[in-house]
Amino acid sequence: MAEKKGLFSNVFGKKAKKEAEEVKQEAKELVEKQTEELREAKEKLEVLEKEKKAELKQKLDAEKKERLEARKETLKEAREKFEAEKAAPKLLAQHTVEAGETLSHIALKYYKHATPPYWQLILEANKEALSGSEKNVRTGMVIDVPELPEDLKD
Repeated sequence: MAEKKGLFSNVFGKKAKKEAEEVKQEAKELVEKQTEELREAKEKLEVLEKEKKAELKQKLDAEKKERLEARKETLKEAREKFEAEKAAPKLLAQHTVEAGETLSHIALKYYKHATPPYWQLILEANKEALSGSEKNVRTGMVIDVPELPEDLKD
């Protein structure tokens, strides 16, 4: 009976050992399969991250470009406004022409000089209204009297 018991446990032990080896092999294969799936998932994730980064960079670059263009336009407008203000002479006064007055009279009144450089400055400031000639001064006209440039100041 002891022999049967030893034979039985030997056969049963080999079978259990074989089953344990099979389970162990299945577990090893399962771990390898899951490891491979994780590696593939990690690779896909890396690809997606690169694509997302590229997409975000593209969006940021487009936004930067838009802001830069808007800034350039604002600067251009400011520069044009500055240049227009700089080019336009500042007004000293607006004078309503009285009967018998000439540009020389107006220059004398505001600049204390009636010589050509002074009245021509008034003519230049009002060339549209006066059609480019001092002879077109009429009673009741409103004439712009610009400030004197530095070279004509006393």
